[in-house]
Amino acid sequence: MSISLTYTAGEFVDEALKRVQILGDGQTASAYQWSLAKSHLNGLLKLLVTQGPSEWRRATQTPAMTASVAYVTCSPRPDRVMRVYYRNSAGFDLELQQWNMDDYDRIPVKTSTGRPTVFAVDRQRTSTTIYLWPVPDATIAAGTLRVSYERVPEDVVNTSDIIDIPQEWFDAAMDLIGGRVGESLGVGDKPPVAAALKRGSGNLNELLGYDRGHSVRFAITTE
Repeated sequence: MSISLTYTAGEFVDEALKRVQILGDGQTASAYQWSLAKSHLNGLLKLLVTQGPSEWRRATQTPAMTASVAYVTCSPRPDRVMRVYYRNSAGFDLELQQWNMDDYDRIPVKTSTGRPTVFAVDRQRTSTTIYLWPVPDATIAAGTLRVSYERVPEDVVNTSDIIDIPQEWFDAAMDLIGGRVGESLGVGDKPPVAAALKRGSGNLNELLGYDRGHSVRFAITTE
């Protein structure tokens, strides 16, 4: 028994088109069909990140700090920065408090140096920058900054690429891609296409609810 099922993009598209009877037994997608499916698949992958947090997209990176430089640049670009920690020489992770960029901009002296206690995320179209305050000095910059984030699913470029979603999402995604391609080819009114779109949309809603964190913490503070 195995739980390691994966699909290349080419295999995934072929299966999706067979579900809606665009392809038959032993057939594979034409160059045009593949182009349509790839466009829809990348669009769906990017749409998923707008639907709220997903546990399978959680990741960690350690961008390098530079002495007297007030920011680090994340690579790869996160969808959403969740937490930032500074790991000291004793190996303890010290969590930084998150401020928004408006609050960061209000800091009157942004060049103060020391151990960062605050971070602010500047999320742009092609890059994400994390501003730190106080600014790391030489000693602090030699340490480790650990960024917990939700990553962006990888683009599909070639038929040999592995689809960057969990196994639990395969069924709904195949239905949606098959249905979308069917609509693009002008056969959206055909029963297999309409059924796949309906089934895929319903299952997607279930998956979005399933893939959420299971714990909620409330913090009560007094000033």
